[in-house]
Amino acid sequence: DINECAVFNGNCSQFCNNTAGSYSCSCYSGSYLNTDGKRCNYSDLCQVNKGGCSQICTSINGNYKTCSCMTGYQLASDNSSCTDINECLSNNGNCSQICTNTNGSYYCSCQFGYSLSFDNRSCNDINECTANNGNCSQICTNTNGSYICSCQFGYAFSFDNRSCNDINECTANNGNCSQICTNTNGSYYCSCQFGYSLSFDNRSCNDINECTANNGNCSQSCANTNGSYICSCQI
Repeated sequence: DINECAVFNGNCSQFCNNTAGSYSCSCYSGSYLNTDGKRCNYSDLCQVNKGGCSQICTSINGNYKTCSCMTGYQLASDNSSCTDINECLSNNGNCSQICTNTNGSYYCSCQFGYSLSFDNRSCNDINECTANNGNCSQICTNTNGSYICSCQFGYAFSFDNRSCNDINECTANNGNCSQICTNTNGSYYCSCQFGYSLSFDNRSCNDINECTANNGNCSQSCANTNGSYICSCQI
């Protein structure tokens, strides 16, 4: 008998088995013989049911396989299943404010009054005053995550915390005017009755002595009174 296996392993890629008057090729476990009867092909252990892996199965030389997971998942202790990684547990997912975990991923969001930046992680304050003055009727002041409406001097806040109503200063102690108080939008002014002039404090009224100017146009005697004067004749 000629042992064909003695020369170039009978051209078998793995095992060569000599028989009486002939020979045959065979393969390692995990491989199968090609149709040419000589070459061995590796079996793909991942072909059936992903080799028992829940996500990714990798066959290595047909002898064994490994399981792995997609991004955002980690291999469980059974080395087959994949569990979600909660990225928010580590440094809040690098989100500056709110981190929300999802299956295989996560996303950042912002608290009310902030908008998400281009990096999808940072939060920028929204300046509400740039749009329609924050719906404030007069003064809008931006703050971190919010804003405040306020009123100019002479106005008071309405119940909606946005509108401003004129304060009638004349209703309280006559605006400290000694005689006439006139309310205006956001302010007021004092004035005097006929026969009086406004003092330097713009509140008090002083009697005008009409007799000092051309004797009050009296032909003889002129007598000044509070707010007026009297002409009389000599006896």
